[in-house]
Amino acid sequence: MYVVMIGGGRVGTDLVKLLLPEGHDVVLVEKDEEVAQRLSTQFDALVVRGDGTDLESLRDAGVHKSDALISVTGDDKVNLISAQLANNIFKVPKVIARVNDPKNEGVFSNLGVQNTISTTRASAMKIKNILGDSKTILTIGGKEAQLLEFKVTDKSPIAHRQIKNAGLPKDCIIVSLGRGDETYIPDGETTIRPEDLVTVLTRTANVREVKKLFEPKKKFGLL
Repeated sequence: MYVVMIGGGRVGTDLVKLLLPEGHDVVLVEKDEEVAQRLSTQFDALVVRGDGTDLESLRDAGVHKSDALISVTGDDKVNLISAQLANNIFKVPKVIARVNDPKNEGVFSNLGVQNTISTTRASAMKIKNILGDSKTILTIGGKEAQLLEFKVTDKSPIAHRQIKNAGLPKDCIIVSLGRGDETYIPDGETTIRPEDLVTVLTRTANVREVKKLFEPKKKFGLL
């Protein structure tokens, strides 16, 4: 895959490190001359010193023949404009843009940039997953729904209960169930057991109710 990367900061360089070993052809566009020079010696990839919002810089990077453009600078305006140019001028098949300020996600979407990654939101999600007993795999439909993962324990209220009798809220689906080395698509007759790894799709409004079924009741107070 021919990938044009806009932005040679931490996110951009980390992505290049992941893409190059997989055999992708990566061209990195970086505005800062010193950074561009350093990157050209660091990676076995073409580095173009230029602006991701400039048509000539994008042409020099070969955007017109690329399979994907990924804009990951620290400036949302640059990421938005470069993504729009890739979409509307160069007709790049896959365009992904970083959103630094989560409040701008709606702006990107309204202007036709659908594939966005919020590093701020991703960092917050990672911290939340570390703190909690459940893991949010992804949010769906503008955060209307969530895909959650739970590890069932002996103290989970849902343990040893059939799915049809588990008390799951409406619009909640158990998508898969991992047991040992096997993964199943369960049905209503399936009994949830301790050590099961359960993936649940539910509306965000129901997340708290779902968690009560999988997570042991916590006791708070002074010792």
